[in-house]
Amino acid sequence: MFTLVADKSKYFRVKDGQSREEIEAELRIPAGEIYAGKIIERGEPMQIYFVKPLENYGVIARKLDVSEEELKALNAHKPVYPTCKLFVPYKKRRVSI
Repeated sequence: MFTLVADKSKYFRVKDGQSREEIEAELRIPAGEIYAGKIIERGEPMQIYFVKPLENYGVIARKLDVSEEELKALNAHKPVYPTCKLFVPYKKRRVSI
């Protein structure tokens, strides 16, 4: 018999009634599909980038020196439109937002 001991600070449990926006604001990482009781591993916090008019994944990726595919993967390939939020890694940023 063994006992599983987990580092609680490394994980987050979704509480009943929490929205994706609340979780993403608290953890500063993309939450993906959520449901009550789901365990999310806390990753490296990310910068939130608000999309400006006429920007797309390619323009943003070049501006922030991140590959377009990495940017799409971090944001689950969601559509990009002005004022939408995208997650961008801190370490790769080189311009201020």
